[in-house]
Order: sequence, then C-alpha cells, then structure tokens
Amino acid sequence: MRPKLACLLPVLFALLGLCGPAQSQGQPRAPADRLAVIVNETGLTLRELYVSPAGAATDTNDRLGADTIPPGGTWRLRLVRQAGCQFDLRGVFADNSVLDRRGIDLCSVTRVTFGDASAPLREATIANDTDLVLRSLYAAPPGARDRGADRLGSEIVAPGATFRLRLGRTRDCVFDVIAVFEDDTEERRDRADLCRSQRIGFGDPATPVREVEVVNDGQAIIQRLFAAPPGAARPGPDRLGATTLAPGEAFRMTIRTRDCVLELRAEYAAGIETLPAVDLCTTRRIAFDGRRLPPVVEQSVTLVNRHGATIQEAYASAADSDDWGPDRLEAGVLEIGQRRVVTLGSGCEVDLRVVFPNGGAEERRAVDVCAVPIVVVRPGWTIADRLGEGAGGDPAPIAPPAPGSIRLRNAGPLPIVALFIDAPDALRGDAPDALRGPDRLGDAVLAPGTSLDFRPPPGLGCNADLVAVFRDGREVARPALDLCAGQEVSLP
Repeated sequence: MRPKLACLLPVLFALLGLCGPAQSQGQPRAPADRLAVIVNETGLTLRELYVSPAGAATDTNDRLGADTIPPGGTWRLRLVRQAGCQFDLRGVFADNSVLDRRGIDLCSVTRVTFGDASAPLREATIANDTDLVLRSLYAAPPGARDRGADRLGSEIVAPGATFRLRLGRTRDCVFDVIAVFEDDTEERRDRADLCRSQRIGFGDPATPVREVEVVNDGQAIIQRLFAAPPGAARPGPDRLGATTLAPGEAFRMTIRTRDCVLELRAEYAAGIETLPAVDLCTTRRIAFDGRRLPPVVEQSVTLVNRHGATIQEAYASAADSDDWGPDRLEAGVLEIGQRRVVTLGSGCEVDLRVVFPNGGAEERRAVDVCAVPIVVVRPGWTIADRLGEGAGGDPAPIAPPAPGSIRLRNAGPLPIVALFIDAPDALRGDAPDALRGPDRLGDAVLAPGTSLDFRPPPGLGCNADLVAVFRDGREVARPALDLCAGQEVSLP
C-alpha cells in the first residue's frame, strides 16, 4: 500500500493546486512592482528624481513630475512591473546640485534616503558689493574636478544686493566659491570656511559709487551705453541693461569705481559716439548729441518692375538686420514698367523683399547694391545670375546720382580704405594727418569697380577737399570738389 500511496500523492497535490513545480511549468512568474519611500534629508528641496536599472543610461523621465520633496519630507516611489532589483537613483535639488544613489536593491530596501539628517545645515550670505549683476554662483569642495551646478539657478544678484546660499546638510566647512558677473568676469573666494564665517563678499564695499546723468540730446535712439577706464581692454557691461535711451530722455548711471576719469561710449544703430575722458568726480551731467558720429554713407538702389503684377510694397534692409524696416514705396505702388530709386542708410549688402497686391511676396538676400545699383524685378529674379538685365537681355540704364550728392567710383585696381572730406584748404602743403577730419568710410572699404553716392556732411557745405587713400598707401586728392554736383567722379 505504501508504494501506491506514494505514487498518488503528487497527483493529489496537483489537483489541490499545492504542487509548485507542476503549476509553474511553462508559465514564468510576472514581474513584480517595486515600492520604496524616498526620504529627503539634504536640507534642500528635491526637485527632480530619476530612476533607471543599475548601470543603464540615466532615465529622462522625472518621476516627481509636478511634485517636489521638501527638506525632511518623504515621497512614495512605485516602479510598475520591474523584473530586476538593482536600480540607480539620481536626485536634482533646488540649487541644481545632483546626488546619486547607485545600486540600490529595491527588492530588499523599502526606504531610500538622500542626505544625512545628523549633518548640520550649511548656509552663507553672498554679498554683491560690485556695480555689476552677479549672474552665476558656484560652490564646490577644494580640489573638485568641476565647479558643479550654478547655485543661483534662474536668479541673479543685483549690485548691492545679497543672496542666501544654501548648501544643504553637509559636514564640509571649506568651499571654493566663484562668482561670474554679467560681463563674464569672475571673482573667486578659495577655501572659504563657512563654519567660521557665514558671509562672503564680492567686490569692495569701500569703493565709492559715482553717479552721472546721461542725456540723449540727439535725434537717434541710444541702444547701449558703456563706461570704462580710458584704454581699457573691455568696455564693461551695457549700463542701460534691457532699456534704450530715446531722444530727449535722461538716464541716471551709477558705477562703483575708484577712478574719476572714464571713457563713455554710446552705441546707435548708425554707429558709435565716444566721450574719451569724462571726470565723474566733477561732472554731474553728460549729453550725447550724435554730432560725433561718423556720417552715414547712404547707398541707393533703383527698383524696376518688369514682373507680371504691380508691386504693392518694397523693403530693403541691411543684410545683417533682423528687421525689414519701413515700406520703401511709402504710400505709393510700383506699376509694371515703372522704376523707383530707394535710398538706404546702410552698407552695400542688403536684403530685398517685394509684396504683390494678392499678398504674395518674393525675396532676394545679400544683394550688393554697390556693384548692382539697379535691380530688375521680373519672374525668376530671386535666383537670376544677373539682376541688372531687362527681360529682353538689354542692360538696364544706370540712374544718375541723386540731386545734392556725388557718386564716387573706385576705378583703380586696389580698394579705397579711407576717405577724408574736409572744408577747402583745411589741409595745406605737408600738414600732418592729425589735422584731417574723420575717415568717412569708417570700417567700410570701397572695392575696385564699385561706387557709393555721397552727400555733404552736416555743416560742411558743397565745396570740399577730398583725399582717397588706397590699400597700398597711395593718396589721390580732389581739391575744391563740388559734392552737390550730381555727377560721378572716378578715383584715381
């Protein structure tokens, strides 16, 4: 009886569902959920939490979502249907610092703690005693391989303001603290002992603050304003910040410096005006009027409409500009067969855009209007090799210079790199170059075969002495030249 009973027992167990091997044969166990409580004992708010299998690439799915874990708080982590047990956890905190917990066995560990609740909270007050915005702040143990996260996050520290640096719970006292300012300059406080002093200052609070009222007495908007010691390698930050200074407006500029004499520079869309030596210890008001700006060398282009429709609007702007500017046709239109001279306050390279009555538009980028003073708008002009030809292949006539101006053409083999135009007899004999007025070309050059239309600078009048300087240093003079003649002058 005993052998028969022994044979029947496995069958009985299988029928009762008590035989494990017989039940699971061919049916693998489903992965189980992994549960853990996340504890934040860092002293900083835990902002993001990432979980991935141990050794795998860091997961890009923030498990917290819109939640955060405050200092001392907990959060329940549930990983649905995970076959493995070993996981890497990464926490990102309010100051952008990162803490990793690697190789955690979530099959046996149900509580994962970031930080040490017994460690002291480490904090310090950061004082910005400069006149620059403190843009980034780093704090890392001495000898660390990198400076770590920007402790300011999305904040800044304004001049004269303070910031509470919270490093969380740590037994470390000594840190290298680095401040980066708005002009990209840096100041370091190496091996700052936060256990001995909880205040770190950048700059010198004893440095005097200079103030001056800057007034725009000109006709153009001042876009940026700089102040620095004369001859400084860096102009410093834009003192206007996110604002501009319109004509007639005033701006109270403050700067912390031991220097009295500074160079002030105003930048306009048309150029730069510089006051080389302003004594802020004795001066309380400074005016920029635009008279020190180099004259704008105006270019012009003639638009000819040989398209199949009226041109409703036309735009021409500098190739490096993000704005098309005003409609150059103003209130008019350009009918088929008509032409219109458009004067540009820019260099040679411009972008062109025409708009038709049905709202359709065509654009041509980087047109050299010094080399192509006439642009014929016709079907296919946006990709045509030659813009100045008519529809039948006939060269379009070149428009004469505008009344009250003169066209200067470089007929030589080398570029003209400087152009001096002064009142008659301003230069006599072998007078030094220092007596000359400003270089009317500025940073531009007049390439061989190209031309520019030039109007007399304000206050100069029509009659002037002209000196053109070529790249090889050769000079060509045109004394008593009529700048209002409306004619073309070839150089040399």
